[in-house]
Amino acid sequence: MRVFTDEDGLPPSGVNAVVQSRDGYLWIGTFGGLARFDGLSFTVFKGQSALRLSDPEGGQYAGPASDRILALYEDDAGRLWIGTQDAGLSVFERGSFRHLSVCGGVCLVNDILQGPDKALWVATNRGLLKMDPASQRAVWIQRVEGSGYSRLASDKQGRIYVGGYGGLWVVVGQKLESISLPDAQTSTVLLKRSDDELLVGTLRDLYRYDPVRRQWRALGIGRPAYAARSADGQWWISLESGQVLRQDGMGAWRDVPELAVGTTSLTWDDEGNLWVGSGSKGLLRVRKPLFGLLAAPHLQANVAGRAVISDGLGGLWFGSDCGPLLHRRHDGTIQKLPLEPALENDCVNSLLLDRQGVLWVGTSGGVLGRIADDEPRQIAAWPNGTSVHMQDDQGRYLVSSGDSTFELETDAEGRIVARRRIDALGGMNINSVVAAANGGRWFVGDRGVFRLVGAKVVEQWTTREGLSSRFARALYRDDKTGTLWVGTYGGGLNRIRDGKVQRYDSHNGLIDDTVSCILADDRGRLWLAGNRGVALLPAPQEAAVGIESIGYSASDGLVPAEINGGVPFACHRDAQGRFWFSLVEGFAVIDPADVPQVRAVSLRPHIEHVSVAGRAQDAVGSTLTLKSFARNLEIRYTAINLTRPQETRFRFRLSGFDQDWVEAGQNRSILYPSIPWGEHLFEVQARTEGGPWSAVSAKLRILHPQPWYQRPWLWMLATSLGLLVLVGGTRLEKSRSSSESEQPSAVRAAARQKRFGIRKPPN
Repeated sequence: MRVFTDEDGLPPSGVNAVVQSRDGYLWIGTFGGLARFDGLSFTVFKGQSALRLSDPEGGQYAGPASDRILALYEDDAGRLWIGTQDAGLSVFERGSFRHLSVCGGVCLVNDILQGPDKALWVATNRGLLKMDPASQRAVWIQRVEGSGYSRLASDKQGRIYVGGYGGLWVVVGQKLESISLPDAQTSTVLLKRSDDELLVGTLRDLYRYDPVRRQWRALGIGRPAYAARSADGQWWISLESGQVLRQDGMGAWRDVPELAVGTTSLTWDDEGNLWVGSGSKGLLRVRKPLFGLLAAPHLQANVAGRAVISDGLGGLWFGSDCGPLLHRRHDGTIQKLPLEPALENDCVNSLLLDRQGVLWVGTSGGVLGRIADDEPRQIAAWPNGTSVHMQDDQGRYLVSSGDSTFELETDAEGRIVARRRIDALGGMNINSVVAAANGGRWFVGDRGVFRLVGAKVVEQWTTREGLSSRFARALYRDDKTGTLWVGTYGGGLNRIRDGKVQRYDSHNGLIDDTVSCILADDRGRLWLAGNRGVALLPAPQEAAVGIESIGYSASDGLVPAEINGGVPFACHRDAQGRFWFSLVEGFAVIDPADVPQVRAVSLRPHIEHVSVAGRAQDAVGSTLTLKSFARNLEIRYTAINLTRPQETRFRFRLSGFDQDWVEAGQNRSILYPSIPWGEHLFEVQARTEGGPWSAVSAKLRILHPQPWYQRPWLWMLATSLGLLVLVGGTRLEKSRSSSESEQPSAVRAAARQKRFGIRKPPN
């Protein structure tokens, strides 16, 4: 849950209505004005006086008729209709507002609905209006005195239903026909369409009404107030008491105590967020968490997680960084097993369940332990931290300590009977060991990736062979395609196929340059865990120069988001196919089956504001005409990302100025000190990290006409005329000089004196 208040830019009053427009924006109606939200910031439109209906702009305003907004509705033409408490109706279209003088421009508008015939129905305290949205002419269907009408809905057949404190009605022709409420009740406070039925709330109860059979069915929920239906068809209901209920998959109602905030509106967006308006606690964004957390603080489960492994009986073992070893049994109960008395400390590096069902533990204190029948026992100790990686076909264990790796042979009691150092791996810290498809084992560590058969290196992938980083952390073997996927610390992900390495990082589709774990689900998707959370690769087989990834973090229930990598068993797939992750605080789990076949979303960019030298400009029809010598053109843009706005990235280009796309990162504006003469096209695209760039750019055509006296042909003409004058003057001067040379010297002297105004001094 995320709460937005006036500190985030929301008008500081109660939220009465929320609607998402088709361009992706979220519109919020409050008692302090109308706000538009792109996921990151709010743009507030303040109310304008409804008495100024004949202004010189033809009735266009910068805000609605009033700050006290009660109802919002977008029609099929993309017009936003705004119902106010004290100034009637306004409409937002093509960037400006118009105020409509229905009911004298002073009635209270409670609800707005468009019918199948495109007409708008407006429920007010003065009665019911029917309006043609194109001509904006309205006629009264029913005038009333008192509270009037407050709720509107249509059924599957397109009939219009009207609710209010006087009852429930259906529109028949140009009249209202009354429908009897059950149990002699007289008020309708909630009215929604629900498939073939209507969801009807009275002051006392919630019902389903079948308009064909005219039958009522009580749902056993008292005093309902607001309702919204999620994409999976389940209803969420808020009650007058402040309580919020939701339907589960079986149709039963469950309490949602976190949302007991005094709800005043409920709305779902197209990204799967529930928006909850409250009277005094702001606007809440609620998402179903994809990740669950191992919540057992009384068992110290909130310390840094290090390793997860199955117990072979439907349960799991959890090892922490200096916390008790936890055993979660198949029935969900959790047992705490102290390690420090036997192993000197309880700081776990690795866990391994061998073929006999015995648990082995490697600690950061350099101790190798064995747990049988819940009794820990020390087996060996080294000066450095110890990790146990696997048990081979001969029953030998692979153990690493510092930069040395050993093969251990043990007896039936786990005592070491032989130990052999693997010299080929000397000086290498091992993070993971994976069996190789073509024989031997892959060793993954801080020198790269090596395949050993016996004690001999037969294949290696290091930075010399093209690996993006020598700090390799994880390896996944895809036998269907003959591909190795190698995760690194700081170098992203590497795909090794047909002897070639393709790198993927934050520059070509990956959301994180650290990949500590790689898990595969039953759909062929890869899940990567790193410092910024978990990333899903929905189609790794389609990856080319770039790769598509979808990030999951705190907004999906992964709190904290960072995976505690650098150890062999930081991530684990259990027998049910669920994925477990060791976090820097605790453990998290997700079932990939709960995540459908999703792809990264393509964001919708918008140009929101254009100014020249700080003055706002009107871009008519997405065309901006600049005055000559205009300077400091600023363009502000955004993209609708209501769930993960901090992951939005932009790029732009201006034809005739930018040679190629300019990566803008998270910046949402660009300032051009000057624009060349001529016609240009400004384009901006957006994407979420790991996703594709927008399929359609937001565009602004810019016209910067050159002054007539600055045009090239005029300069050429002026230059030519200047040359003619210069040549003509030179020729004239030469002609005069030639004429003067033929005259007597006295005559020439007199002529020069006369020409230059030289007077002969008196005697």
